[in-house]
Amino acid sequence: MGADIFERAGHERIAVDVDEESELEYWVTELGVSAEDLRRAVETVGPQATAVRSYLASHTV
Repeated sequence: MGADIFERAGHERIAVDVDEESELEYWVTELGVSAEDLRRAVETVGPQATAVRSYLASHTV
């Protein structure tokens, strides 16, 4: 996986980076989930934002 996956496509982020604190905070706020749930989602489906969103939509209460 290249570093370019963590770059933005236009103004929309295309990948979730849970290793950088500012990015983690962004995604936790953006998706309304805990850091633990976000990390679990990335471990399960990978860092692609659309896959993480789909996973969280079907796995959070």
